[in-house]
Amino acid sequence: MRFLMRIFVTLIGIMALLGVNPHWFNLQEIADGRGIEAIGAIGRANVRADVGGLFLAIALLALIAAAKQSRTWLLAAMLVVGSALLGRFVSVAIDGYVARVGPPMLTEAAVIGIFAMAYWAWGKKPEGL
Repeated sequence: MRFLMRIFVTLIGIMALLGVNPHWFNLQEIADGRGIEAIGAIGRANVRADVGGLFLAIALLALIAAAKQSRTWLLAAMLVVGSALLGRFVSVAIDGYVARVGPPMLTEAAVIGIFAMAYWAWGKKPEGL
């Protein structure tokens, strides 16, 4: 179970790293697919910094957690993903639920669930086990 969770956390890190690319280099794809449109240089800089940076942070924290099999790094990754999910709940509370908001929320909840299972699996084991 410990090794399997390490693989899952690594895969999440790789997928998050792949998510950096469109937010940094292909903003039109983001506008079409995710509804994020950057207006002017400051808008593009904000999307790259805020959203691209979020994906990069998740990727690095998850990959370090997997490499070290570290619960501390895993909690940091979980906190970043959890803050994104919290932002979606705030959006639903303010703007109401829209069908396109559901899949990202489910994805983030699943990632948090995998991180939680890894946290449990990587826990300290009693002597002799």
